[in-house]
Amino acid sequence: MEITWGPLFVGGLLAGWGVAVPLGAIGLLVVREAMTGGFRAGASAALAVAMVDGLYCAAAVLLGAAVAPVIASWGAAPALCAGLVLVALGVRGLMRRTAPAAPSDRVRRPPASGRVFATFAGLTLVNPATLLYFAALTAALPPSLGLETAPLVFVAGAVAASISWQLVLVALGTVGGGRIGVRGEAILSACGYGLVVVLGAAAVIAALRALV
Repeated sequence: MEITWGPLFVGGLLAGWGVAVPLGAIGLLVVREAMTGGFRAGASAALAVAMVDGLYCAAAVLLGAAVAPVIASWGAAPALCAGLVLVALGVRGLMRRTAPAAPSDRVRRPPASGRVFATFAGLTLVNPATLLYFAALTAALPPSLGLETAPLVFVAGAVAASISWQLVLVALGTVGGGRIGVRGEAILSACGYGLVVVLGAAAVIAALRALV
């Protein structure tokens, strides 16, 4: 049987863009990172987000439809833990953004790429919705697509889609970094981390409601 990789890769692209394109907290923070830290810092953030998207896609593809029911069987615990972590990370980010600004005559060093990568990988990892999205999607794919023949081609498409979109956000942030000003950077940062807090709080509230 001849394996056609084209449709699988395109399917992965569409799936990856379906996760990445809706601009949420992570997207705003990627833009902010590129604005404040430059292209290198933004690219580190983009790579981290795309890597986690790829890991979740691979888990969903390789474990198949069993992933979503297993997570669902854990009840509200995953959503509650993820929500608390998101709230903590968002509050920490807001507190860092409200710290006194450095004097304008001091040269601001770009953040370490490793720290940026770890931060964005952690932020993306604590969102189980990405895993559930890929699990539900792969379970719904038609058998004629032949996902079981070359699953990593589908995953490669999803990763390519994620990194391409994140780099678009990085480019926008890099171009706007010198024009938006300190106040604009502060507003964008507050919006990003504030949305992280809101999403985390919503997850906690939904999980607590499910428990009662």
